[in-house]
Amino acid sequence: MSEWNEYKAIFHSLQEDILVTDIEGTIVKVSEGTGMVYGVKADDLIGRSVYELEKEGLFTPLATPMVLKSSKRVTFVQTGPAGKKLLVTGLPVFEEGGQLVRIVSYSHDITELMEIKSGMEEMSLEMERVRSELERLKLQQEDTGIIAKSEAMRKVMATAKQVAGVDVNVLLLGESGVGKTEMARYIHRKSDRRDGPFIEVNCGAIPEALFEAELFGYEEGSFTGARKGGRMGLAEMASSGTLFLDEVGELSLQNQVKVLKLIQEKRFYRLGGGKEIQSDFRLLSATNRNLDQAVFDKTFREDLFFRLNVVPLNIPPLNDRKEDILPLIQSFLDRFCEEYKRKRILDKFVIHELSQYEWRGNVRELMNLIERLVVTSDAFTIQASDLPINYRLPDEGYSEMNNFSETLQESLEKVEKERLQIAKRQFRTTTKIAAALGLSQPTVVRKLKKYRI
Repeated sequence: MSEWNEYKAIFHSLQEDILVTDIEGTIVKVSEGTGMVYGVKADDLIGRSVYELEKEGLFTPLATPMVLKSSKRVTFVQTGPAGKKLLVTGLPVFEEGGQLVRIVSYSHDITELMEIKSGMEEMSLEMERVRSELERLKLQQEDTGIIAKSEAMRKVMATAKQVAGVDVNVLLLGESGVGKTEMARYIHRKSDRRDGPFIEVNCGAIPEALFEAELFGYEEGSFTGARKGGRMGLAEMASSGTLFLDEVGELSLQNQVKVLKLIQEKRFYRLGGGKEIQSDFRLLSATNRNLDQAVFDKTFREDLFFRLNVVPLNIPPLNDRKEDILPLIQSFLDRFCEEYKRKRILDKFVIHELSQYEWRGNVRELMNLIERLVVTSDAFTIQASDLPINYRLPDEGYSEMNNFSETLQESLEKVEKERLQIAKRQFRTTTKIAAALGLSQPTVVRKLKKYRI
């Protein structure tokens, strides 16, 4: 066998895809493996231009222009027929004078590896969703048992239990602190989606500019500061579970349009993404605003309101369910004693005063107070003196001044400080405090500073 025939036999015996072009992109040599890779006869490629073959869809991108540009070895992923993925390496061939005359490229079929990679990425996204949900559940895990001794609350619970079994949109209404989030969790636990995630979206806490990215997620590089690899949105996390839109009345009109489209179609795109995502979730929402008035004022879309308000559930304020106060007190006391490893009971006078108090902050205010008493009290029995001054009945507060262990000025300052504390708690702004106490606003500012309130 001549040296040339031997070279040719060796070249064609290789199973790899080996292709040689001149600097114009014309194919001058191919191995038999090239034809098998691209699904054509190897000899039919001789004399063809790789640029023409790219236009015909045989493969893309090309090794020839890359090597011509760099005059160095290049490696890249090429797409062949029927989406086949090839790892291609292109090499420059120089003649003795150093001039580039040929480009040799060879490839390996990595379609299966790419499919595995894609599967791993999908698995990674799913693991991220599960991990995020577990973290949320860990942060949000708390006693969600709802006290319902009062007639008003029993009616609400009966309705909640009835609607839990169907995927109807429920709008939870009520003052701040009445327990709308706990009611949403109760409906989720009683639904057929109980094994799926419960994803809470606080519409009032997410900045307007970030709302779309938080709700729908984003792809890598979609905006400055975007996390590497992108991020799954809350709507996607809620798939097979419940999406809870808390403080939905705080949405801007622009974001209301996006939420309406999500509710209608349950399909969306990540920010910067081109792949449509579908999420099968059950929708619950909550607000302490009067949405009827907001619709009238044109600050809330009427079509979105009707979508959310399929079944309205109005949770009464704590002052309208007095029978629930004592059971709630005991429930919170047991809970925080266990949490903080303390043994505490409430004196009967404390129970009496708390049962008479006007709970403007509702259940949340009561819960926070019991936690505070468990943490700050020193004795086994929590006494009336352990209560913050604004939670004490008037007689108990004034009785402390019936002794003469302090001067009149000290007593007056004590009363003044307590009145300012109560006013600050109720009215928030110094202008409103001044109007309530009959003082000027500068005087209020000075006295608040004096008593470090």
